[in-house]
Amino acid sequence: MKRFDRYVLRAFLVSFLGSLALLVVVLVAIDVAEKIDDFVERKVPFSALFRYYQNFIPFYANLLSPLMIFLSVLFFTARWAQRSEIVALLANGVSFWRILRPYLLIATFFSLVSALLQFFVVPRNVRRIEEFEYKYIKNRVYFDQRQVHVKLTVDGYFFVRAFDKFDKVGFWAVIERYAGKLLTQRYVAEEVQWLAPQKAWRFVRVWCFEPDRPPRYMPQLDTVLPLSPEDIIRSELYTRTMTLPELWKEYQRQRYVGGDIASLLEVELHERVAIPFASVILTALGFASASRKRRGGVAWQIGLGLVLAFVYVFLLAMAKSTFAGGSGIAWVGVWLPNLLFTAVTGVWLWRAPK
Repeated sequence: MKRFDRYVLRAFLVSFLGSLALLVVVLVAIDVAEKIDDFVERKVPFSALFRYYQNFIPFYANLLSPLMIFLSVLFFTARWAQRSEIVALLANGVSFWRILRPYLLIATFFSLVSALLQFFVVPRNVRRIEEFEYKYIKNRVYFDQRQVHVKLTVDGYFFVRAFDKFDKVGFWAVIERYAGKLLTQRYVAEEVQWLAPQKAWRFVRVWCFEPDRPPRYMPQLDTVLPLSPEDIIRSELYTRTMTLPELWKEYQRQRYVGGDIASLLEVELHERVAIPFASVILTALGFASASRKRRGGVAWQIGLGLVLAFVYVFLLAMAKSTFAGGSGIAWVGVWLPNLLFTAVTGVWLWRAPK
C-alpha cells in the first residue's frame, strides 16, 4: 500500500498547495487594490512593500490552511469516489480505516507545522504588518475608544478613556484608591504619557480629589505604577503579536495583577492550539463526507464543504467573541467548534460505507 500512500500524498499536496497559493494571490491582489492609493501617496519604497507582503503571505496562508485542507480533501476524494476508485479499494479487501490512515498522517504533519508557525512565526508577522500599516497607511484608527480598567493593587484602580499604543499616550486617565468601599483619593488627568527610560508615567493637567479637602491642581505629576503600556492595550491584535512563551508569561502576570485582558489572553492561548488541530478533524470529516459516490457529483460535495466551512468559521467567531469577555470558561468556547465537528465526524465515519 505504499504506492497508494504516495498517491494520496501527491493528490493532497497538489490540491492543497495549489488552491492555497491561488487564494493567497487573490488576497494579495485585493490588498494591493485597497491600498494602492496609500502606496502611491506615501511613496512607499519597494523594499518596504516586499517586507510587508513577506509577512502578509505567511500570516494568511497559515490562517486559511485548515479550511483549505478541508476543501482540498473534499475535492480530490470526491473525484476519486465519482470514478469508483474508493469502491475498488474496498472491494479488493482494503479496509476503510487503512484508506483513511495516510489522510490523517498528512493532516497531522500540516497541523504540527501550522502550530509551530502560530506559536513563533505568525506573531512576528502580525507585528511587522501592524508597524507597516501604522507608518504608511492613512486613515487608520490608533485609539481604543472603549474605557480601559486595570487593577493596580488591592485597593487601587487605573482608568483611561483612549490610548495610542504606538506613541504610548493616553487621554482622560483616572487613578482611584479605596479604603474598603470608601473612595479616599482620586486623580484625574487630561493626558498621561509613558516615560520609557524611567519606566514611569507622567500625568499632565492633573486634578486631585480627596474627602474633606478642596480639589488640588497640578500641571504635571510623575509617578511609578505597576503598569506598562501593554497592560492598557486591549485589542485582539495585541495578543496576536506575542509568541507563545510571551503570551503565557503575560497571561500569568495579568492573572496576578487582576488585569481585564486575562480572559482575552487565555482565549488566544487555547486558539493557538485549537485552530491547527482543526486540520486533523476537518480532514477526517472531508474524507467521510466525500468517500461515498453521490448523484450530485463533485459539485455537490464542494457545495457541502463550503457550507460546513462557513458553519465552522461562524461557530469559532461566535465562541471567541462570547468567551473573550470572561463570560464563561475560555477553553470551552475555543474548543467548542472542534468538539462539535469531532462528534459530526465520528457519526459520518461510522455511517460511511465500508
